[in-house]
Amino acid sequence: MRDQPRSPQEDFEIEKAVCFLVTSFLASGDNPKPVILHSLRVAFRLYNLGYPKEVVLSAILHDLLEDTAVKAEEIKDKFGSTVLEIVQANSFNREIKDKSQRYQDNFNRCFKQGKQALIVKAADILDNSAFYHLAADEQAYQALINKMAAFITLAEQKIKAEPVFKDLKQKYSELALKQL
Repeated sequence: MRDQPRSPQEDFEIEKAVCFLVTSFLASGDNPKPVILHSLRVAFRLYNLGYPKEVVLSAILHDLLEDTAVKAEEIKDKFGSTVLEIVQANSFNREIKDKSQRYQDNFNRCFKQGKQALIVKAADILDNSAFYHLAADEQAYQALINKMAAFITLAEQKIKAEPVFKDLKQKYSELALKQL
């Protein structure tokens, strides 16, 4: 977290990542969901909470490897190896076909990468949870709640004091109560 405002240089780098996100999706985006808005909501939640530039940049770019033709080397060249490592940890392994195994693999890679990747994943899940009510049926809704619970259990020991994690736990409590 930060005690002082961001520098114009940091904001310029964040703006550069936003431009890269938008142009990448316009060129090769392959997801019917509004990924650009989602990525910006995730990033600006973390930005407004004062997380470091690398975390914000990673949040902006967190879906690019999954949903565009952008390659890892391109992210590394433009934004550095730390950002790439966080983005890779937050990207699904498409070779894993079972959704629950894919999520568990993703969560484990975030855990292994560390606190910054877990913070981005927490903000990602938190943003996605605003749309859980659109699940196709009760079983799909329950799967989403279970996914959230699994992440919370895994991440708690590393990020329990983080504001975004506290927000995620609060949202989980609200969603779990709706089921009763």
